[in-house]
This record gives sequence, structure tokens and C-alpha cells, in this order.
Amino acid sequence: MAEHSLRLPSFDELKIMAQEEPEALEELRQRLTAQLIQNASPRGRRRLQGLAFVIDAERRKAHNPMQACIRLSQMMLDSAVELQASLDLLRTTTRPLEKTRDAEIIPFVRRRSGS
Repeated sequence: MAEHSLRLPSFDELKIMAQEEPEALEELRQRLTAQLIQNASPRGRRRLQGLAFVIDAERRKAHNPMQACIRLSQMMLDSAVELQASLDLLRTTTRPLEKTRDAEIIPFVRRRSGS
């Protein structure tokens, strides 16, 4: 049975849910995460499942929501720094493209038939 795509509520709706129905907000988070993982490619699915596990572990270890937010933000920053380092390494280890010589462009002249 195909599951319908869930709609992400507006910021204001999410804020109200966080204040008045935190359990419903957590259920929505879990369902959206599961939907995202299910819709991924098999290779991506495995990576996303691992990432979701790490995120859930960090959230459980945190003493409060703010600490969880800070920990997850630090994880994202670390990942961005690692990506930047990989890109820098790639840039320095690949040889630069050879320069091409200037070329003369010769336009095609349309010849009229019968001339």
C-alpha cells in the first residue's frame, strides 16, 4: 500500500505543535524522516538510515532540546568543513587544464543557388 506524501506544516504550525503537542511534532518528524529514507535510492537509503541513527543518538544524549540543536549544528558544520577540505585536496592534486590556443574563426558564407 503506497503511503501518501506528508506535507510539512508552516513554521507557525510547527511552532504551535512544539508548544502544545510535542508528541505529535515528534511523530511527524519520525514519519517525514522515514518517508525521506524510503524514497531514496538503495545506496542513499543505507547512508540516510545511518545518519538518522546518529542524529537520534545525539538527540537522546542531549540534556535538553537546545543542547541537541547545538550538537546537530556542530555535526553539520563538521561535515561542511570536511567537504571543503576534500574539495581543496581535489583542487590541489589534479593537474590544471591545458590552455588552448587562440583560433581564427572562419564564418560560413551562404551561397545562393543559381549564382
